[in-house]
Amino acid sequence: MPGRLPALALALGVTVGGPLASAALTLPRLGPAPNFALTTSLGGRVWLTQLRPRVVVLTFGCLGCDVCAAVLPNLADAVRELGDVAGHRVFFAFVSVDPARDTPAALRAFARSRGLGAPAWLFLTGEPGEIDVVTRRYDVTVRREGERVIPRCLTALIDSAGSLRAAYNATDLGRLRGDLAAVLAEDHLR
Repeated sequence: MPGRLPALALALGVTVGGPLASAALTLPRLGPAPNFALTTSLGGRVWLTQLRPRVVVLTFGCLGCDVCAAVLPNLADAVRELGDVAGHRVFFAFVSVDPARDTPAALRAFARSRGLGAPAWLFLTGEPGEIDVVTRRYDVTVRREGERVIPRCLTALIDSAGSLRAAYNATDLGRLRGDLAAVLAEDHLR
């Protein structure tokens, strides 16, 4: 049952964080982050495990969702605050849950128009079946109302060893920065 522990943690909304997280360095390891392979906005394939030994901030959403669109500027601010660490020690990966609309070309244009490019950002999509598998493994619900796709806009924090450390809904994403600092500090001590 690989991937079930992280999915359970995500389903239960297990998150830790806040200002004390970076000082205490006590984020729990919720289990291995489920691995997957998807298509990049440049048309190549990448496995999540290929991003190691970097920390990964993995966000699920779609370009047509207002809630998801509001998450990305917060993450872009975190990238700017990290400076050179972003792309070298931390990747920000966006997985589209709407592969019919969010094609590699659409993701590339979106990223370019908002300055969300390499080396910090990676935009991913795939075949509908691939996206369904990944969203199930990370407990990301996706509702469809006609042509409209309504996802649970989820962001997961994965450490450099591939362990899921925390998950955030759009409303509690404010804890990410402290948790990310804690994970980076912990990695630095290894």
